[in-house]
Amino acid sequence: MPNKTISSSIRTTRFIAGQIDEIASKSGFQSRSKFMIHAALNYRRQGDEPLVEELARMSFALHQVRRAGDGKLHLLKPRDISLISRRLQGALSSVIERRER
Repeated sequence: MPNKTISSSIRTTRFIAGQIDEIASKSGFQSRSKFMIHAALNYRRQGDEPLVEELARMSFALHQVRRAGDGKLHLLKPRDISLISRRLQGALSSVIERRER
């Protein structure tokens, strides 16, 4: 049996609706409705922020490793290599755990 579509409305000012539309558009949603459904279903849910932060650190570290390998100026010290290795392993483990959920 197909799911029945339920319609609902909200009351807000044009200014607030414009702000919602702007956020929805920047986040890649096709409509305000799709964005608001996503936002409501994910309200206060643990986000991806820790994972994104770790991936950003990985990206920076890999950039430094690449620069060092190319003989360019870099910010690595010998002890940084083991730290980078541990961070990469941790970040990749987080990605794998998230995928398994």
